[in-house]
Amino acid sequence: MNNFSETDQKLAQEFENFAYNLANKAGKQIVASLSQEITISYKDSSSKNINPRDPVSDIDRAVEKMISEEIKKQYPDHAFLGEEFSDVFDDSKEFTWVVDPIDGTQNFVNGLPFFSCSISILKRGLPIAAAIWGVATHMGMPGVYHTHLGGPLKLDDQILDGLGRLNQGKMRGIVTTPVKEAQLNSLEYRNLGSTALEGALVAAGALQASKNPDPHIWDVAACILLAQSAKCEVWTRGQKGWELFDRFNPEELVSWRQSTLIANPEIAESLRN
Repeated sequence: MNNFSETDQKLAQEFENFAYNLANKAGKQIVASLSQEITISYKDSSSKNINPRDPVSDIDRAVEKMISEEIKKQYPDHAFLGEEFSDVFDDSKEFTWVVDPIDGTQNFVNGLPFFSCSISILKRGLPIAAAIWGVATHMGMPGVYHTHLGGPLKLDDQILDGLGRLNQGKMRGIVTTPVKEAQLNSLEYRNLGSTALEGALVAAGALQASKNPDPHIWDVAACILLAQSAKCEVWTRGQKGWELFDRFNPEELVSWRQSTLIANPEIAESLRN
């Protein structure tokens, strides 16, 4: 288990509890904003060749600011890497919190209820605790998926087995990556729009797989650990091709971009080909 000691386990449990409470707080802040006017800008608005497609709202920034302040208050010696303020990241620390305040901002700004807040902590690049608040969970309501390295997957403190509910007669599972013709009898494709929440739903057994061709670290750091806790397979593709995920390079956290596949072990190989 990556040479993870008993002391590390206790610390990871502490981090999980903190991340869980923080994700709940962020979720309440996001939900409260749904009835308010929000201000939206676009990170790619300088491009003259395409219409902008990468929105950010004042709520994204406010939630990230709240999370960073809470982390700094509780763990002043830890680094913080957030999507909206990644330019001030300090990579010299042992522990790094990785946060996407609203993953699925395009859905959020349009009022489509499929978005999340993703919080994880790395120890020298190794994900050791994670929490993802989702406006929709496999139980049909908002909630927080959470875990720590070596611990079980939970939804709001209830342990999940990662298999999803039993369904007699179900013929097709759902994935968030296009499937080949030969797979159509067993899989159907949906484009949902929140990588973090999609990964959490794979871990929970509602989705069979989620594949993103070029995520940032804040998109996947939390859901990778959730999936691993549920015994799903996590693969990333770098210069050497597809490899089982172990950890991030601590010197490349801001620049990290690799295709990522989170999948039920039974179909992982077919989706890598």
